[in-house]
Amino acid sequence: MTLQPPGAGYRLISFLFLPLWLIHAIWHGHKRNLSGYLRFRLWGGRNRSKQPLVWVHAASVGEVEAVTPLVRALNHQGEAILFTSFTATGYYTIQRNFGDGVETGIIPIDIVWICARFFRHRNIKLCLLMETELWPELLYQAARKGIPIIQLNARLSRKTLKSPRLIHGLLHRTMSYISLHLTRNDNDSDNLRQLGGPQQKIIIVGNLKSAIEISPAYPRLVKRDYLLFASSHDDEELLLLSQRPARVEKLLLVIAPRHPTRSKALQQQLSQRGINFATRSLSQPIEPQTEVYLADTLGELKALMAHARIVIMGGSFDQSGGHNIIEPAALGCPIITGPSDANIREDIELLGKGSGIIQAADIHVCWQKIEYLLSNPDQARALGNQACQAVSQKAGILEDYLTEIKPYL
Repeated sequence: MTLQPPGAGYRLISFLFLPLWLIHAIWHGHKRNLSGYLRFRLWGGRNRSKQPLVWVHAASVGEVEAVTPLVRALNHQGEAILFTSFTATGYYTIQRNFGDGVETGIIPIDIVWICARFFRHRNIKLCLLMETELWPELLYQAARKGIPIIQLNARLSRKTLKSPRLIHGLLHRTMSYISLHLTRNDNDSDNLRQLGGPQQKIIIVGNLKSAIEISPAYPRLVKRDYLLFASSHDDEELLLLSQRPARVEKLLLVIAPRHPTRSKALQQQLSQRGINFATRSLSQPIEPQTEVYLADTLGELKALMAHARIVIMGGSFDQSGGHNIIEPAALGCPIITGPSDANIREDIELLGKGSGIIQAADIHVCWQKIEYLLSNPDQARALGNQACQAVSQKAGILEDYLTEIKPYL
């Protein structure tokens, strides 16, 4: 089949947007303290390894962590890896997880000559994309060089399916560049087919996030008993605090925001409301009177989850659709999530709503459930055990993904 490029219209629009991409790259690199961000977005780099590379791309921290066990497995099999992200925090997470074990980079701007140069200076033999990273020009340039492209945890939202005809057509063409879609479930498979994905290219494998890496012993970072509000979004923290019952005010609340760069804004909000708090990035100690501990650092979330009495998952009390509940489940944590669940419905079903995870209708109900679990530690323990067992049943999913990828290596 002859490949069709993204089209003159998309290429013109991408060129017109170049100044905005440059401004974003300068701003993002400065804000996240990554001086080479703009250079990566424009020029990329050359192979350090003499071997052909398996290029793995994940948008940000969550996707990087989810695909890390797969990357580690490929690395152990002797594959040379180029691992890229879109965000600086994703880039730092890759470096923290792998050090010099993989080549690290940032995805190039989706403009024809920048993408063509990216592949011209890198010897890539296979591309693995995590979830929804469908950049038309980049994937076209990969496909025209004969590089197989595999989409991992492949999914499309209903919102994407209802997009305007122009965008719908562009995505349909972009999907034609992909060699294989490895999906989580029937719903993802149906959505891909609706956008034109051929049935023979779509394989239901399961959620790669179930292949989580768990350390046998995480350090206890907080010496007091605490609740953990993980991956929280703007306004969710204050919403949770505003309805906190007096009976649990003495129990420390650890807040680990989804984006640690919000730390200064959060500190200001907590100060304005007279809340006694300490901030981890500033090495402030937790005193007996501390009400909130702001865990605004990267790479410590699993350790914080491992010792929390209850984990409340953020991104579920606004319109974000929820965040990764498999991670705390694998640690045996009692988990409460909110009503917004577009991203995690299948995971809630896996864990067992009511038996392996509690889904609260709102913040008020969330606090009711917290009080119940604190008063009934055996029930809290049973909730965590059920979640852990449900995840352990998916332990072979990494091998399933590797089996599907192997023919392309």
